[in-house]
Amino acid sequence: MREKGGWSTRELAEIAGTTLKPVRHYHRIGLLAEPDRSANGYKQYRIRHLIRLLRIRRLVDLGVPLADIAAMDSSVEGAEQTFRALDAELAASIERPQRIREELAGIRRHPDGADLPPG
Repeated sequence: MREKGGWSTRELAEIAGTTLKPVRHYHRIGLLAEPDRSANGYKQYRIRHLIRLLRIRRLVDLGVPLADIAAMDSSVEGAEQTFRALDAELAASIERPQRIREELAGIRRHPDGADLPPG
């Protein structure tokens, strides 16, 4: 990895495992700071930009909305609240398929029960 002169946008995106489009979008919405430019006008990303981009990508992969990522930066409490809400949402989304599987197992054990309401 070359850090002395910095990386281009394409190189940064490639290192972070993404494409140019999200990097540019993160700049537009203020999640990723614009880097300094070289004498020829090209962006020169540094390690701090790569670390920030990797953090954003990880949070996005976990399901954190971009607007919440910005809010998480301002307070530890905000980050904790975002994670707690996401965890509750995931728990609810997991609970429904588990409940359905239990009902299906009951119907398979007692096929006549398919005509009756659950329970």
